[in-house]
Amino acid sequence: MTTVSSLRRTPSAPAVVGYVRTAAGQSPVPQINTLMRAGVAEEDIYVERTNGHKAAWPERDLLLPRLRSGDTITMTRLDRLFYSVQNLIIVGTELRDRSIRIHAVEQDIDSNTIQGRDFFGMMSVFASLHRDFVLAATNDGLAAARAQGRTGGRPPRLTPEQAEQAQQLYDSGTPVPKIARTFKAAPATIYRYITPKAAN
Repeated sequence: MTTVSSLRRTPSAPAVVGYVRTAAGQSPVPQINTLMRAGVAEEDIYVERTNGHKAAWPERDLLLPRLRSGDTITMTRLDRLFYSVQNLIIVGTELRDRSIRIHAVEQDIDSNTIQGRDFFGMMSVFASLHRDFVLAATNDGLAAARAQGRTGGRPPRLTPEQAEQAQQLYDSGTPVPKIARTFKAAPATIYRYITPKAAN
């Protein structure tokens, strides 16, 4: 099986990689054959065997940060690479912003085509709406707490609910200083509660 550490690059051409995800016990061969027919070299196809939970997708989480501007990632369907619509909106928009081509063969979705650019442009709008919704819900919760008299100074730590909201804001692209202002906390406090993105 191809591993992320063996990602091939040449000085003159961007990388074209395939991503295959199967449940334990299922054969990856049908997906591999589809990607090879789409022009992906067999040695550039990465196979993930998972139980379906997002925490069990380590190959994907190692691969995506290694992609560079101009690279292509190909899968049979979008749900092979993204584990939810929200994940598609957030991660798909991030890949598009990094100028990484996304190609879902069976769904005929290609971010390099006019239709694909329109699709991911819509995803970008939804990502912005998602950030607004999370921020609004967070501010409403803080306002409700203040109305009940729970004010005081800067909190030394976040509640589990606040920590989850902080992570959602961070994942949707909100800068840490803005998150810190939202919770009236120091940026250093926020960093203790979020899982940073892997460096490119």
